[in-house]
Amino acid sequence: MALLTICRSVRIVRPPGVFISRLGIQSLSTFAVAAILIVGNISPLCVQAQTNDGEIRTVSTIRALSVEQTKQKIPVRLRGTVTFFEDSLYSRFIQDDTAGIYLQFPLNVSPPMLVPGQLVELSGTVNPGEYAPVVVVDQVTVKGTTPLPVAKKTTYEQLASGTEDSQFVEIVGIVRSARRLEASQFHQIEIATGGGRLLIFAKTLPVTKPEELLDSTVRVRGVCSTQFNHQRQLFAIRLMVPRPEDLEIKIPAPTDPFAIPARPVGSLLQFTPQETYGHRVKVTGSVIYFEPGGVIFLQGAEHGVQVQTKEHEPLTTGDEVEVVGFVSQGDYTPQLQDAVYRKISSQPPPRPPRLTYDEALKGDYDCQLIQVVAKLIDRTQHGSEQFLILQQSNFIFQASLKQAAGHDSFAGLENGSRVAVTGVCRVEPGEWVAGENWRAKSFSLLLRTAEDVVSLQSPPWWTLKKLLWMAGALSFATLAAFGWVLVLRRQVAERSRQLERQIQERQRAERGREIEQERARVAHDLHDDLGAGLTEVNILASLVKSPTTNTQEKQRYLDELTETARRMVTSLDEIVWAVNPRNDTIASLASYFGSYAQRFLDLASVSCGLDVAEDLPEHPLDPKFRQEIFLAFKEALTNVVRHAQATQVQLHISVKDRQLQVELADNGQGFQLRGYKAGDDGLANLKERLKALGGDCTIVSGLGQGTTVRLSAPLPQRLL
Repeated sequence: MALLTICRSVRIVRPPGVFISRLGIQSLSTFAVAAILIVGNISPLCVQAQTNDGEIRTVSTIRALSVEQTKQKIPVRLRGTVTFFEDSLYSRFIQDDTAGIYLQFPLNVSPPMLVPGQLVELSGTVNPGEYAPVVVVDQVTVKGTTPLPVAKKTTYEQLASGTEDSQFVEIVGIVRSARRLEASQFHQIEIATGGGRLLIFAKTLPVTKPEELLDSTVRVRGVCSTQFNHQRQLFAIRLMVPRPEDLEIKIPAPTDPFAIPARPVGSLLQFTPQETYGHRVKVTGSVIYFEPGGVIFLQGAEHGVQVQTKEHEPLTTGDEVEVVGFVSQGDYTPQLQDAVYRKISSQPPPRPPRLTYDEALKGDYDCQLIQVVAKLIDRTQHGSEQFLILQQSNFIFQASLKQAAGHDSFAGLENGSRVAVTGVCRVEPGEWVAGENWRAKSFSLLLRTAEDVVSLQSPPWWTLKKLLWMAGALSFATLAAFGWVLVLRRQVAERSRQLERQIQERQRAERGREIEQERARVAHDLHDDLGAGLTEVNILASLVKSPTTNTQEKQRYLDELTETARRMVTSLDEIVWAVNPRNDTIASLASYFGSYAQRFLDLASVSCGLDVAEDLPEHPLDPKFRQEIFLAFKEALTNVVRHAQATQVQLHISVKDRQLQVELADNGQGFQLRGYKAGDDGLANLKERLKALGGDCTIVSGLGQGTTVRLSAPLPQRLL
């Protein structure tokens, strides 16, 4: 009982379902604290993370919590410096004397406009975040300004580990690319450092144009912002630069990147102690393959190289170009990345040597133009890339060509053809073994156009194997045909009779069902329209006959009786018109709509113009279709009289693309389409009726511009 009393008097972080009231924890004995942690299943770290009032006061304490502990919404109160705050980049960070952390604001709260260097106090709760713990901010107060913390010098490996998430760090690297983000005030810079790459986001650059940064060695100070997947795993790193002085150029790039001396293509990544790795190099050569904004294959005197570029300036095969880029390891031979180029002259493309598969597997022709003679085994397509499966001797390899989707450039090639294939050789090295006997695992050819494949010999059409197969198939087909012809004839005749009977029975049943549905609909309409009207007539007649009714009231009741009778006659006329088979034509419907509109609008002192197409087709309309389209038409007329305050209405009736189109246009006051609610009965009824017919109701209106209602419904396929 003493232990339970102590537990009720202490406030610590508790799991759901455990109630602990607020008192200080210092007065407890060591035994009492241990008992609380065991009974409540609470980690000692949570106890250390809080002050006497139950709040966490340092960022390092938050970062030390486990994911399960951060889910308990522990209250925090922090005082720190804003290191980066840009809501458009979803980047909001502060850092106190212990560490930095990301700030998250509720969805219904607009984040304040904070700037780096502000000293802030904030309160909120701990949240697990999507990668590292974050603070969900309830309130933030600016207390003044203060210098940013000293940036921690770090390496790419430390950043890639994720431990520096949200921290203000410093790193040195070589700029590989730089561009201004569209519709943003920020520039995106990619640097290479310590065996990896990371992105830098900065508003201000130390140069006039972003491209002037390329190949510069820079020192960057910024907040480490990680990118992560749905499994809380890091896959990319970004540095958010808060101030212009946090992006410094240590070693500027050459003013003219093409002014550096050119190197032979074959010297890339060879042993050259005097060269500095990491900066751009220049090579020259002839273009043998070009994909705008993607890749160039360049061939020098005896070697080839793959060039990755984002430029789109057009090149053609044979162009002599200068290329400046960053050397990196390829699958077998080096490659140039983030390259720029300029054309020197135009020359004929180099002549490809004709190789055997064994010569290609030696690896001496990787990234060079070669020609191989082989037999076409098969063709296949993957997305926009078409593949040829080729065989020379007992070795199988492939050639690929990028082309427009759905286009088959090799439709005329037959399997078994002997072809000469010209393309860029790409070696798949496999397991490397030193010595002259090493051969690559495989190679492939990258085609430039369909003309790179030339048919040398078509496959033989008549072979002994084909003859035997055809003779066997013909014999089997002949025997099977004679054996089954009589049986099939009898089965077909019997089945035809059965199907005919079934079709007739289904047609009778379907027609009977449709007739019953039509009868039920007519009965329903008579009951609803005329039944209610007759009841009203009976009541009004009783009131007229009543001796207690004075003369003035009798006259009013008689007027209402007359109006009810007139309305019943109109309803009966509509029902009779809908079921009368003589009104099954579109012309009859148009005539009835016109006379009804003129009669209805005359009572409201609204003029009516009628425009009926002269080429209305002789297409039958069933009663249900006519009644539904009429009720929608009637609803639209009623809306004009009740709400539009119009003086003129124009009615258009036509048939276009097997769609009956009825359009009512008034010159009334109009309305804002955004103003009406989805549940308004009139407009909702219009749309529901047309939707039931498979059609659509379109309303065009504006204040002071009148209203146009277009009813469109597909003509029914058959008549009941």
